[in-house]
Amino acid sequence: MKKGIFITFEGGEGCGKSTQIELLKEYFAKHISRPYHFTREPGGTPLGDKIRWLLLNDREIHIGEKAEIFMYLVSRTELVDSIIKPALDRDEIVVSDRFYDSSVAYEGSARGAMPCDTILNLNRWSLDGLTPDLTFYLRIDPELSFKRIKRELDKYESESLQFHKKVLEGYDYLAQKEPDRFCVIDATQSVEKVHQQIIAKVEEVLQTHYSKNLHQK
Repeated sequence: MKKGIFITFEGGEGCGKSTQIELLKEYFAKHISRPYHFTREPGGTPLGDKIRWLLLNDREIHIGEKAEIFMYLVSRTELVDSIIKPALDRDEIVVSDRFYDSSVAYEGSARGAMPCDTILNLNRWSLDGLTPDLTFYLRIDPELSFKRIKRELDKYESESLQFHKKVLEGYDYLAQKEPDRFCVIDATQSVEKVHQQIIAKVEEVLQTHYSKNLHQK
């Protein structure tokens, strides 16, 4: 059983994940004395970073829908085995920008490459059952979120509005399926309000987890 805490951030394009993760990094640097590690996926390892480029930016190579699922799975398994699990075993706090919920929402719900529950089961098998302790789902309608994006769009961001609405449906499905793990936050609120809600939940989870572990020793 893992000792540390595993926190993930999920949501559609333009939901504000990157901003909130940077704010959480700043908060951890000032207030958290325990060791922690921030990562992202796809990516986080040399192999994962190469897969990330192929999936998000390379427009010359066509990747089939099922192949896409397994490319994410390879990147994710490498990240878990080499970075996440060792850090959790050292009793560190690990925060990841996306995890397997993204595959369910994007490849399962939006692309329809496989049933959502099949993708969940594939991931849990390949990751030896590792599940986040807490998942922040920054929820926003894609019609609003794309007004926020001011840079060049990557391959996923360039998909149709209907695609991104299906992504939203996928995340809603997961949040309803696992309400104890998911913390759903209205991403249309101000950056500061979202940040304060995240901090309050993180503090609650840290206090509960380490108090419980303390009593078990």
